[in-house]
Amino acid sequence: SKADRELSGNFANNRGKLPMPITGALAQAQTLSDEGNYAEVDKITEQMKGINSQINSLEELAKQSRENAEPVYDGILHDGGKAPKEKKSADDKPFASLGEQLTAIYQFRKNHVEDKRLQQVNNAVLGANEGIGADGGFAIQTDFAGAILESAVQTSPLLNRLDRYTCSSAANSMRWISADESDVSKSVFGGVQMYWAAEAATVLASKPQFKEMKMDLEKMMGFLYCTDEMLQDAAFMTGFASTGFALAGDRLLTDGVIAGDGVGKPLGILKSKALVTVDKEDAQTSGTFVGNNAIKMQARAMPRNRDRLVWLMHPDVEEQLPLLAIKSGDESKFLWNPEGGLGGFDTQRVLNKPVLFEDSCSALGTKGDIMLVDPFQYILLTKGAAKQDWSIHVEFLTDQNCFRMVFRCNGAPKVSKPLTIKNSTKARSPFVALADRK
Repeated sequence: SKADRELSGNFANNRGKLPMPITGALAQAQTLSDEGNYAEVDKITEQMKGINSQINSLEELAKQSRENAEPVYDGILHDGGKAPKEKKSADDKPFASLGEQLTAIYQFRKNHVEDKRLQQVNNAVLGANEGIGADGGFAIQTDFAGAILESAVQTSPLLNRLDRYTCSSAANSMRWISADESDVSKSVFGGVQMYWAAEAATVLASKPQFKEMKMDLEKMMGFLYCTDEMLQDAAFMTGFASTGFALAGDRLLTDGVIAGDGVGKPLGILKSKALVTVDKEDAQTSGTFVGNNAIKMQARAMPRNRDRLVWLMHPDVEEQLPLLAIKSGDESKFLWNPEGGLGGFDTQRVLNKPVLFEDSCSALGTKGDIMLVDPFQYILLTKGAAKQDWSIHVEFLTDQNCFRMVFRCNGAPKVSKPLTIKNSTKARSPFVALADRK
């Protein structure tokens, strides 16, 4: 603190004014003692007591200064280069539950009952000085809002496998560097190569090729209608609102990751230019999924990191999976196996890769109803704390109240084109789809 630094300076300036430096006094006392002049030794002892008393007083004063002074930041980094930490206040989270905050918003809107805690949250989240936030809304307490979106991601079998990032409260986009490459047969990152020493004479100059990628946050909005009676029970509203928005957020985000067009929403896997499509078999029946489809789709996935691959299928495909097989002589080799035996249909595998059933996949028989993907090759970006707003509008005719929540998020595949590996003419990708079978 400022006061602490001033006190330290005063202490340093006064050290030279002390009756006698301690080290000199000790040396003189030792000499007098050797000479047997104990009377002079007693005098030096008293002087040293005075010095120690002054030091103790200054140290106590410095301690009180550190404990009571307010921290300041003068534009210079102190204490090993660490800037002062931001003070946290309990006022940032004044509501005990989400339902309690919803009830306070309702009382303010309908009955004009002002609750100062609403403004405390707005100030903490939005940095605003007004009683209400943008568009007449209130910022939801950050721990509630963050828990809802995190719950939506964690409970989804697809979303929780993505490569996820959180934007800071001051940012609205993310930038990163990506390798600009389509051929990894000879080099990686568009130019990094390794050679055997004997081939050094044939080495050609090259440099990596990179491109800057940018992702802006988009708005995901949700609405919740509830009656006056429902709002009287804060505990019920906490569970109802949190669960409802989490499930709705899961569905909308999943749909964006799979089929989004990238306009005001995530760019979906189906719309990615990196998607590789595997043709149907000759004379394959409309809407079917056969063993050769599965084998060829896996062969078009990238050879590495196959432990991360999952199948994305429309639920209408499920009834065909137990019959999925390939011929080996006169016998059939089944490619489908449920975990836990025939009674474990909840977790199914094809070619030992998990199957995730999502109705955001295309309709049965059309491209995108069956995909084999590496979810970690997809980025999901979410907003950390700010701009998660609630607003309420009274529906007078039906005695309902409408709450609106706004989340900031976006997503896109990491790669933008298929890749070619060495000694092969087949394009491969982390995203593979089966073509139309009509």
